Amino acid sequence: MKSDNSISRHLIIVTSLVGLLWLAGCSGEQAPQPQATTGGETVSVTAAPQPPVEAQALTRLPVSLNSVMVALVNQAADPLWVAAWSNPQTDEEWRELERRAVQLELAGGLLSVPGTGPLDETWARNEGWKRWADQLRVAGSTAVGAVKTRDLQRISSVGDQIVEICEGCHLEFKLASPTGGEYGELSPLPSD
Repeated sequence: MKSDNSISRHLIIVTSLVGLLWLAGCSGEQAPQPQATTGGETVSVTAAPQPPVEAQALTRLPVSLNSVMVALVNQAADPLWVAAWSNPQTDEEWRELERRAVQLELAGGLLSVPGTGPLDETWARNEGWKRWADQLRVAGSTAVGAVKTRDLQRISSVGDQIVEICEGCHLEFKLASPTGGEYGELSPLPSD
């Protein structure tokens, strides 16, 4: 039987994927936001969207796979690499690191679905690409476990795995342009 944490993590991943698919299939019309009152203050409440029937069969991301890698993978992997040489100090920092690890696990799953990029369809069908994406998903899952147990040695080890996965995939698929020029960011160095 799966632990509650494992079930929660998988629920977050599934909910995120459904949300992305729903957003991709939206017609652009916005439904009124439900509101609730808490402590005398009215706030918008975001209910779990019910995807339209046509979005349930959607098999394309609303962004390019390069955008997923640069905006999601880079953003999530960098704090894990930094944690290996700069220990998180507070519960808040550990929780943020866990969110980033879940993002990596989610990104690995998303990279198996083509997006809007010119090579996305080709990449998503390629068995090598699928293996790299799955390795990233597994590394993200391992990172989640390492962060939950606050095991810096394992975090460092999974950080090394993530580097190997990213570099291996880039050597095979994106040698000339690792980030495609998006956001102008590079990964951090220990001196940063």
